[in-house]
Amino acid sequence: MANGPGSQSNGGPKVPFHGNPNAQEQVAPNNILFIQNLPHETTSVMLQLLFEQYPGFREVRMVDAKPGIAFVEYEDEEQSSTAMQHLQGFKIAPQYPMAITFAKK
Repeated sequence: MANGPGSQSNGGPKVPFHGNPNAQEQVAPNNILFIQNLPHETTSVMLQLLFEQYPGFREVRMVDAKPGIAFVEYEDEEQSSTAMQHLQGFKIAPQYPMAITFAKK
């Protein structure tokens, strides 16, 4: 009896709390997206080809000092939101789903 329902339910509820889906909500929407979890070999041209599919695209800015992150600018926050929704989790390489949030102002 000691190994019954108690031991099974102890491990179950912990799984959903590992991630924080509301973390993206903490930064107010704006026209600049912050892209993380990029493979180190990602280039600005690769990101431009991906993000320019969405209206309002302006530019990609890579951060040379920190490989794996970039900023993508759009004309307004509505256009950046659209791109974020469509490309969230897109994998440039199999082990690298993009994490997209709004950039801090």
